[in-house]
Amino acid sequence: MYNAWAEIDLNALRTNLARVRETLPPHCKLLLSLKANAYGHGLEATAKAAVEFGVEWLGLATLREALEIKAYVPEASILVLGPCEADDVKALFVHGIRPIIVDLDNALQMNEAARRMHARLPVHLKIDTGMGRIGFDAVHHHDDILAAARLGNLEVEGILSHFATADEDDIHYAIGQHDRFKTILKLLRERGIEIPLKHISNSGGFLNIAHADYDMVRLGILMFGGYPAVDGLVRKGIRTQPLLAWKTNVTFIKEVLPGQCIGYGATHKVTRHTKIATIEVGYGDGFRRILSDRAQVLIRGMRYPVVGRVSMDQSTVDIGLINEVMVGDEVVMLGRQLDDEITVFELARQMETIPYEVFTSISARVERRYMFNNQQVHNFVFSNFGLMAHTILR
Repeated sequence: MYNAWAEIDLNALRTNLARVRETLPPHCKLLLSLKANAYGHGLEATAKAAVEFGVEWLGLATLREALEIKAYVPEASILVLGPCEADDVKALFVHGIRPIIVDLDNALQMNEAARRMHARLPVHLKIDTGMGRIGFDAVHHHDDILAAARLGNLEVEGILSHFATADEDDIHYAIGQHDRFKTILKLLRERGIEIPLKHISNSGGFLNIAHADYDMVRLGILMFGGYPAVDGLVRKGIRTQPLLAWKTNVTFIKEVLPGQCIGYGATHKVTRHTKIATIEVGYGDGFRRILSDRAQVLIRGMRYPVVGRVSMDQSTVDIGLINEVMVGDEVVMLGRQLDDEITVFELARQMETIPYEVFTSISARVERRYMFNNQQVHNFVFSNFGLMAHTILR
C-alpha cells in the first residue's frame, strides 16, 4: 500500500526543549503551543511527549482542542488562547482548563456564570498591547482591567500579551508593546493586585526581546524547528531541530519522448527523452498546486524536479534516463535524505508562505509516525505514554 506519511522525531522535541530550558531562569515555566493539531505534528502524541519531557503548560486555540488534549494528558495545565464564553464555564471549571478574559463584558459574564456555580474560576487576563486582535486595550482600558481583576468569582492566575513583530529585523514596535505591558503590570502592583503568572514572549520574544521572560514563555514554532537559523538579539546560539519529515513512495515509472505532455491541463511538455516517476502525494495531502513545476523532491539522495500540475493524490517527477530509481523507493518532500535536505524554509518559499502554514497544511489523511532512537513508536504504546517514557525514553 502506497501513501504519504510524516515522521515526527521525538528525540528532536526533547533536545529542543532541553536547549530552551537551559537558557530560562529557574522559576520560569514553559508553555508549549499545540494549536492546529500541534502545528501539524499530531496533538495526542506531541502532548503526551511534551508533558513527559517536563513542559508545565500547554496552549490550545479553542476549548474544543483543550478538552481533547485533557483526555490525553489529564495532569497537564492547559490555557485556551482564544476567547471563551459564559456557557463554557462549567466545562472549564470541571476539567481545570484556564480561559483568557478578553474584555470587561467577557469578564462579567464569566464571573456571573462562575457565581451561579458557587465556584471561583482561575483565568488569565489578555492585554492587547499592539497586536490589534483580542484583549483589553493596554492604553485606554485601565479601569476595565482593574475591574476585571477584582471580580469575586474570577481568580486571576495570569496576565498575558502577545508580540506582533518580535520575530522581525526591526523590533522597535515590539519594544513598545513590552513597555505598555510593563505599564499595566505596574498599575496592578500599585493597586495591590499581584498576579502569579505574567507572560508575553512567543518564540520571537524569547529570542529577541530583553527582560521579557517573566514567569512563563509561550513557544510554538521554535520548538518545532521552524524558526530561521539566525542568532537572536538576546539569546545567541539557540538552534532547534526540525521534528517533521514528510515522505511518500514512487508508485510508477515510465519513459516519455520529446513533445509528450504531463498532467492536468497539459501544462508541461517534455523536451527530451526522459523518465517520469509518479509519486503518491498531492494537494489532498497538503502538497499544494502552487508547487507544480517549482518543488523538488529527494529520491536516493538526489534532487528531482516536480513537473506538471500537482493533482489531488499524485504528482509527477522528472528523474531523467540514467538513474537507479525504482517503484517503491522512498521520496522526501520535506526533510533529510542521505547528504541533502529540503527544509521547511525552502518549501515555504516555493509555496509563497511561511513555515507555520507548511506544517499545518499537511492534511489529516497523512499518517503521522512517531520515531524515537530511529525506531517507530507504535500507536498502542501511546495509550500508556508514561510506561513508554519510563522504559525507553529515560
